[in-house]
Amino acid sequence: MEKIVIHRSIADGLLDSDEKFRALVEHAVVGIYIIQNGTFSYVNERLAEIFGYERPELIGKSNLDLTHPDDRGIASENIRKRIEGHEDSVEYSFRGLTKKGEVKYIKVYGSAFYYGGDRAIIGTLIDETETVLAKRQLEKLANYDPLTGLYNRRVFLDEFKRAVALGERRNHKVALILFDIDNFKRINDSLGHKAGDRLLDMIANRVEGVLRKTDLFARIGGDEFAIIVEDYFDTAEIGTLIGRIQKSVTDSFDIEGIFLHISFSIGVSLFPEHGKDIDTLQKAADIALYEAKRSGKNRFAFFAHNSDIMLDNIQMENELFKAIEKRELTAYLQPQIDLESGNLCGVETLVRWKHTKKGMMAPDRFLPLARELGILYKIDSFIIESVFELLEGWKKAYGFSSILSVNVSSALFHHQRFLADMESLHRRYGELCRLIELELTEDILIEDERHAHLLIKALKSLGFKLSIDDFGTGYSSLSHLKMLEVDKLKIDRSFVQDITKNPNDKAIVETIIAMGHTLGLEIVAEGVETEAQVRLLRSVGCDAVQGFYFSKPLPVETFEKRWIRNSH
Repeated sequence: MEKIVIHRSIADGLLDSDEKFRALVEHAVVGIYIIQNGTFSYVNERLAEIFGYERPELIGKSNLDLTHPDDRGIASENIRKRIEGHEDSVEYSFRGLTKKGEVKYIKVYGSAFYYGGDRAIIGTLIDETETVLAKRQLEKLANYDPLTGLYNRRVFLDEFKRAVALGERRNHKVALILFDIDNFKRINDSLGHKAGDRLLDMIANRVEGVLRKTDLFARIGGDEFAIIVEDYFDTAEIGTLIGRIQKSVTDSFDIEGIFLHISFSIGVSLFPEHGKDIDTLQKAADIALYEAKRSGKNRFAFFAHNSDIMLDNIQMENELFKAIEKRELTAYLQPQIDLESGNLCGVETLVRWKHTKKGMMAPDRFLPLARELGILYKIDSFIIESVFELLEGWKKAYGFSSILSVNVSSALFHHQRFLADMESLHRRYGELCRLIELELTEDILIEDERHAHLLIKALKSLGFKLSIDDFGTGYSSLSHLKMLEVDKLKIDRSFVQDITKNPNDKAIVETIIAMGHTLGLEIVAEGVETEAQVRLLRSVGCDAVQGFYFSKPLPVETFEKRWIRNSH
């Protein structure tokens, strides 16, 4: 008690010397203190408030009691310097602890002085917690991915440059591992982005748990992640690491009660084997990743120098997205001929890509890529709208009234906007819908029979005709056809190709024709290339044919001149 009384005497002596000075100190916006003999003899209201105490609780208490254990060394050292006269004033920062144990970030200024022959310390103390945390948050936003807490793309690029530069100086190997989640878009579309984000965070935690402390792990965009491995021994070591990464996602992920099994496609490039700069190595890893996906996903691939085709496909991905916007996709038309009259009875619309460098590209070159990228439905929608515009122009100019058919992929047929878009076209073009035939494949129809049945009824009510393309290659039955109420069957070219030579193919074609006619369907044979095929198909009752024997697919202008203007 005696010590406390002496301390109060020093503090009171200072403060009582001037009432204005006391009022200023008592109501200051910063913490103010006086320390003598290692304990507080005075604290103002603000200091007590910062640490969550009442003022009397702090009198006689050591300043170290308010200091984080890890920072007590620096605090006691600065007090000692001032008490012993090594430094009259100091300025430093430390972490403080409140009465409840919360951490505060404190900036302190203190000066030594004598009062009544005793040496004491007076100083001010500022709570910088909000500023420090805000600064850390800004640093976190600048360096870390907010969703997963991993390093972001900016840090990845900086660290990759550093790793390659260091590897070159010290003759160390560096590996870049890129991976993404197979079919992640489907998960996002079906469960929503919130579930997708949750999955990404869980994946990041699992993968991070199998990496070494020296491996840098970053999320560089969407569902794509990158790992930088420095100073490894050989490719077997990289293969072992990849094995651990793949194994980390073997167990399912519980996303709001739905258990998901996922896999990765992984691409790897190596310094210096595959390049000596970041751009080359990143491109090489991208190409290897693409090859892993092309090979069936859930795989990994090292970059190979003979990967020109993969590089070409990666470039095509970017170009295909832009091709739709730039209207580089165009319609090609192939006539369908009535076998009884020999006249034009229909037109199939096919898509081509008028590539700026590669020229006109057939659909088998880019449609599989569009399907993988999830934009096939956009291409189908574009061509359907083009067909309406084309038909409207021919109707006005030539009174054209033949059927124009257009392929509908599974991606479009099952797209949530498909029916709404077709209803919009019906409102815009009205009766022209009766001249549009939508070609569906068998697998679309049996994938979800109830959905197909309801959607076909809705499309029929709008006036659209429907046909089954490539019939005979799927699993349709009479009951399917009867329920679906389509208008036409198109016999796949694989049965027509050897129809004049193979009795089995002839029998299959005859059966399809008989079955279709029983249900009141029109039958069209595809891939007709010879006069003998035409004669045989006519003899077994086929209604119409299309193929190179009559015409290959033609640009719109050529088709119009050859098949429409000359016949009107």
